[in-house]
Amino acid sequence: MAIIEAAETIDGEFALLLRFLLYSGCRLGEALALRYEDTHDGTAFIRMSKNDDPRTVRLRADLALDIEARRKPAGPVFPFRYGTALKLRLKRATCLASGVTPAFQVTSPPHRLRWVNFHTFRHTWATWMRRYGGADVQGLVATGNWRDPRSAARYAHVHAHEEWERTERFPSMKR
Repeated sequence: MAIIEAAETIDGEFALLLRFLLYSGCRLGEALALRYEDTHDGTAFIRMSKNDDPRTVRLRADLALDIEARRKPAGPVFPFRYGTALKLRLKRATCLASGVTPAFQVTSPPHRLRWVNFHTFRHTWATWMRRYGGADVQGLVATGNWRDPRSAARYAHVHAHEEWERTERFPSMKR
């Protein structure tokens, strides 16, 4: 959230792209290929995924409204091309979110969010779908973001902390 807030100070459309990645689980290439013609009634149609499978993505209501507010008759939803300039925007946002003065070169100064890349938003989405959305591995596969349950299974660890909280239900010793 801090990265998206920082991105908002840089460029509102870039912040919208990051929100789309976070709340859709899409890959960056899928987001950059998205066209206004493929967004309707709170959904986005992804024509081509990494797996060559088209799919429909349900958008959060607030995200759908923000995309709709910027709607053009046709063309790309996000006016960016994949490359160094886009990566530099993310580096600037992560620096700002960490309280570090952003560098204007490819390498940024050390900071706590230096590890974040565009794919991090996809991983966060999957983790949130498990933790907050209650989706299991099959549910993640059903979203169309993964074809193979083994790929989606990497998010099975999310509920481990909740499982360990069950120890609080054990009988306690009287003191």
